[in-house]
Amino acid sequence: MAHNKTRGFQMLYPLRPRGLRLGVDFEAATLFSNLGADAYRVARQRAEEASDDDLAKDWSRVAAAIARKSKPSLLAAMFH
Repeated sequence: MAHNKTRGFQMLYPLRPRGLRLGVDFEAATLFSNLGADAYRVARQRAEEASDDDLAKDWSRVAAAIARKSKPSLLAAMFH
């Protein structure tokens, strides 16, 4: 956010610039760290609710990365 003397605060990038993509690994790690088992569900929900096809694909990739990262954890939980 930036301060504008005449209009108060405004967003520097109010809309997502075309071509800007999610950092898939970063988003996956952050969601998994914050939400644990719910991370995959949240990423899939965001993919379904995305405002455009590119963003939907990115969130689908995030969900896939979470599934890959969580598979060993899920297997360990099942057998311990």
